[in-house]
Amino acid sequence: MDEAKILVDLLLEDLELALRDNSYSVLSGESPMVISLYEDLKIIKSFLERIQHAPIDQKQLQSFFVTEIRDVVLKMLVDVDSYIVNTFTKNEGNFGTEIGSLFQLSPELSFRAKQIDLYKKEILEIHNDALIGPSVTTIKDVGEVSLKTRSRTLSFLMDEKMVGFQDEATALLDRLTGGEQMQLEVISIVGMAGIGKTKLAKTLYNDPVVVHHFHVRGWATTSDSGLLEVNNILQDILSCIINAKENVNKMTYKQMEEKLMNCLKGKRYLVVIDGLRNWDPFSLRGFGRFFPNDCAGSKILLTSRTKEVALRLNPSSPLHFLRYLSHSESWRLFESKVFTNTRCPLELMEVGKEILSKCCGLPLSIVVLAGVLQKDISREWWMHIAEDMTSAVGGEEEQLMHILAIGYEHLPDWLKPCFLHPGSFPKGYEIPVKKLVRSWTAGRFIKHNGENKTEDVADDYLSYLVDRSLVIVSKRRSNGGIKTCYIHDFLWDLCLKKAKDNMLLRPICIYEQTSLFSTAQLTFLLYYAQGVPDLDPPYHFFDSLKDLRISFPKTESLVTKLLIVLDLENIILQVFPQEILVMVHLKYLSLNIPSLRKLPLLCNFWNLETFILVTEKGATVTLPHDIWKMVNLRHLHISGELEFERACSSSSSPFMLDNLQTISQLCPSSCIKDILAKMPNLVNLGCNLSFSNTAKDFLFPDLSILKLLETLKFDIQTWGTLQFCYSSPQPTSFPPSLKKLTLIGSLDWKEMSTIGRLPNLEVLKVKNNFFNGQQWETSDEGFHHLKFLKLSHTNLQRWIASSSSFPCLEHLVLHRCLVLEEIPPSIGDIQTLQVIEVSHSSPAAADSVWQIQESQKYMGNFELKVFTQPLCEVE
Repeated sequence: MDEAKILVDLLLEDLELALRDNSYSVLSGESPMVISLYEDLKIIKSFLERIQHAPIDQKQLQSFFVTEIRDVVLKMLVDVDSYIVNTFTKNEGNFGTEIGSLFQLSPELSFRAKQIDLYKKEILEIHNDALIGPSVTTIKDVGEVSLKTRSRTLSFLMDEKMVGFQDEATALLDRLTGGEQMQLEVISIVGMAGIGKTKLAKTLYNDPVVVHHFHVRGWATTSDSGLLEVNNILQDILSCIINAKENVNKMTYKQMEEKLMNCLKGKRYLVVIDGLRNWDPFSLRGFGRFFPNDCAGSKILLTSRTKEVALRLNPSSPLHFLRYLSHSESWRLFESKVFTNTRCPLELMEVGKEILSKCCGLPLSIVVLAGVLQKDISREWWMHIAEDMTSAVGGEEEQLMHILAIGYEHLPDWLKPCFLHPGSFPKGYEIPVKKLVRSWTAGRFIKHNGENKTEDVADDYLSYLVDRSLVIVSKRRSNGGIKTCYIHDFLWDLCLKKAKDNMLLRPICIYEQTSLFSTAQLTFLLYYAQGVPDLDPPYHFFDSLKDLRISFPKTESLVTKLLIVLDLENIILQVFPQEILVMVHLKYLSLNIPSLRKLPLLCNFWNLETFILVTEKGATVTLPHDIWKMVNLRHLHISGELEFERACSSSSSPFMLDNLQTISQLCPSSCIKDILAKMPNLVNLGCNLSFSNTAKDFLFPDLSILKLLETLKFDIQTWGTLQFCYSSPQPTSFPPSLKKLTLIGSLDWKEMSTIGRLPNLEVLKVKNNFFNGQQWETSDEGFHHLKFLKLSHTNLQRWIASSSSFPCLEHLVLHRCLVLEEIPPSIGDIQTLQVIEVSHSSPAAADSVWQIQESQKYMGNFELKVFTQPLCEVE
């Protein structure tokens, strides 16, 4: 069913492109056959959507319609794709002739178009138009399951408050930070899957006492066994310590090992290795090599399911076995998840406790079942779930998997493929939400009603999965949104099983690495629309990837026609792979080509929505003139400096990128105003400007024409001791819609008064600001809505402010403010302030934040949280 629908979607996209009424397609006359085919396909698509939710007797029609439709459409798709590719290549992104000529010259295509018309007529005759119209599954269903667009409030704590295990946490906290043990100590938390080992470790890792006690902290998540696992552990830890993952990716195994030892040597450090499994290369000898023992009180915290693994690595120290939750703790966790701030009604108590007894004190089981029961607070529904659970048999792990399957089965149909999609990422991988959401969009998993942005709907989907405890939040953004997430190992196993059973997700990449250069955990991700034959590995795809084996189906043409996501961001390529230019249905493309300076013509990617290119930092990449013809493009990110060919930046060009929401890193050239005028709906803009040792003048660009802009990152990099003329931004340079602003590079502190007048600014980050004054006097007239403020790598010495300077501030972060004398004491009097973080800054700044907290406690405010990390040279 899904196979046929996806293929119909792809063919409709081709025909829409051909029939679009602009210079993209110059039609010399009418194309009645093409127009008729287009209308027939829309009816068939509606039928395929409806039949999924029809009664069982109507579903029996699938055996006749679906297979026939799928086969005919697939054959048409191959021919139409080839025609468009050839025409676009010949005419640089223009048709030049009408697509109707293709059908006139091909009797076979004309015959298939008539077959489609016959299927449409039969559908209408049998169903009497009952199935024709909008799909049953629409965004209104979201409301029926109580999914509502949530207000994006700031929430700065990594995890919600832990229920149970307070005694366990206290004992482990004492082992980590107390006592006189100065030798490097390995502490192991052992327990079965789903018992809460990772959550307890994260709670300890982010505890203010731990943050203050250790100079350096690093976290690594393990997955499968093998030598590459050690690579990923080193990479994870280094990424936490030096905060420069793009550099870590380029390091060899030996370089990472040396870098880690240098960063840890002489420091009191905490390293967490989560989910340790039974693999040989990581031995006690390996620990000694990676983690120096300088008698500074350093700790390594391990979590593992089996005591044998922990004992092998830590034979002299007692293991900490994590217990099951007690009956009272289990009920408290269950009640907090289902009812939030209220108590369980008496009529549900008995059945609720019956259901809870099946969970055996296992937190993962409890929170997943709570998510299922939360959607319907009725005795009938709870009794139904209780009956479902009676069929669970086997040991602890079998029962856990059965409970997790219940959580999946009771998801709405439209949300199931979104939940299964994380199964295409490696086990334990911390998934960037931007990548996840854009992949959902590319895979057509988002049901959009036209009222809200697709990204907003996707955020709601993710929040729903988080509320159901099927997805776990790992990191949050400065505005409170989810930055990264992951799923429990057992849920990952469930994803793969259900995806295979339902054919909702079919990753086609098997990765084998024959050379030991460093890679990130996620190597690459390839998946495609359903309907492709079974796989037959290995198939060598790119000549530039000699050391990789990539599995593809036997028939290359079908792969190139149906591939919709290609993520090679963590594979370094030498040249742009020409092979991908025939992948006409790609919606998500990510490449890593450090040496690339100019992109080839991209007109074949008429369906592309997300394009990410990683290049050498500071390098300039020129976009081809046909970039303006990629009208479906929504997100364009190039890590270097992005510039347009002069021929395509002219204001006389007729093309507009109306769908483009994100672009970075754009170089602010003299024609930037003309360029931005063709991107009227930009929401996120990144500008990057580098100066060599040749002085230049710079005029801050006028961004006021971007009426929807919410996020702006402006990066000015100067190399050497360059002096240049810099025109300060004016209040009129920014649109009033701006909510988040990041300024990197030279900025006079006096100019902050201009920034403070932005009416809707909620998040402000100032980084790498040196040699432009050492005093910032914040007035009481600006920053009326600012909630998050971060100052990083500045030479700010004196900061003068009052509690009225930031009346809505919730979170203050200072990082690498090496000469700051103090945080203004009046900052503590801001009533909305929740958190202050000071890391690797002057001792005076760190002392002042503790004084602020003590002063607030004296006045009865015990809610202010303070995190400090000592000054330590690790970067």
